[in-house]
Amino acid sequence: MLPANFVPTKPFPDFKWQWACFQCTEGLNDPVLLLGVLFRMRKLEPLGVKYSSDEFARELIDLSNDTADSVGVDLARRTGDRNLIRNSGQYWRAVGLIPPADRSGIIQLTDFGRKVADHEISQTEFAAITVQTLKLPNPNIQNEAKCKEWIEKGLAIYPLRLILSIVCELQKAGDSQGYITPEELIRIVIPLSGCKAELQDYVNFIIRFRTGEITLIGWPNCCTGANDERMAKEFLLFLSNYGYLNERVEESNEKRYYINSVIHDEILAIISEKEHSESLTQMLKEIRTTEVTAELERKRIQFVHNARPNQAAFRREVLKACERCVITNVSMPEVLEAAHIKPFKYKGEDTIANGFAMRTDIHTLFDAGHLRIAVDGTVELSTRARMDYGATIPPRIVIPSFINTDFLRWRWDNYNGL
Repeated sequence: MLPANFVPTKPFPDFKWQWACFQCTEGLNDPVLLLGVLFRMRKLEPLGVKYSSDEFARELIDLSNDTADSVGVDLARRTGDRNLIRNSGQYWRAVGLIPPADRSGIIQLTDFGRKVADHEISQTEFAAITVQTLKLPNPNIQNEAKCKEWIEKGLAIYPLRLILSIVCELQKAGDSQGYITPEELIRIVIPLSGCKAELQDYVNFIIRFRTGEITLIGWPNCCTGANDERMAKEFLLFLSNYGYLNERVEESNEKRYYINSVIHDEILAIISEKEHSESLTQMLKEIRTTEVTAELERKRIQFVHNARPNQAAFRREVLKACERCVITNVSMPEVLEAAHIKPFKYKGEDTIANGFAMRTDIHTLFDAGHLRIAVDGTVELSTRARMDYGATIPPRIVIPSFINTDFLRWRWDNYNGL
């Protein structure tokens, strides 16, 4: 264990945590943008077109328009020769969705990326695999010389797992301590990570800093570049966007990222210290065998349903308009819920035009991305859902007349569940 007067040193001069690109666009880490762009890549990949093509430009403009009221990143100007992937493709490369950079400029996904885009891998599974496998150095986005610096110092860091481990450990000191701030990540965690610190060392120094026992004078700055701090914050944003951490802004305007206590046990299982396979396919098999993501989906969805404002009134209005489950035709009110088509998180409205009556388990499948409904009423199931529900779910339904089909199109094009 490191003493309280320990001062870390950089393992090499340019040591930092690089999430993606040097020109950060924080909104790209939102699932609707990260995966929404991926869905559109998948649509165009068989055509052999380039990222600089008019076809890809139109897809980005459509996505930008779809998310203007919620995420608000202007993708319309990221087209042509200076397109989104040329400037920010590291967001997709870093997590293994598209291959490392090539000079062709032709749209191409990895096998893992195709499975995510085809909804064979749920958003929850994608996030869990990323938490477990994202590693620094990252050869998908860092060149050979940069990776060599890490390897020569014997450094291999799993940053998302490390952050979650630290916050879970801090929580043991009391719920009020179970958080991390961007400043603590940048000024304490990243410098200590270059010294191969133990988990308890991170916790000790964070608590000492909070109580004023240490000042961090003399500690190295690992974010010297113009965008280095923003790149470091991307790790917190990813964990927040995918439900592992809950962001809160204190009265002092300080951002704190608390562990999501609803899925605390599942987080512990995902960040366990056991060695994981380097194969993403094998990782997926391991995750499904443990059923940790299934439980994570169930708990998060249940919590979101209960926490939504106006949910009771929304349910009354939707069930008044349609008294039966839109998929199974079940009419018992005891098992019926109101499902938002365009999610509330992305400015989906609490009106019957944006709501389906659904049996409880069907609602869970719908919100987790295992059941999808097209504008024409076509119903698609994920591979996992098809195994249990394939024989009982109709291939097509009649869309109620009061539904705004633009919300259905929005969900089909942009959303992959919680």
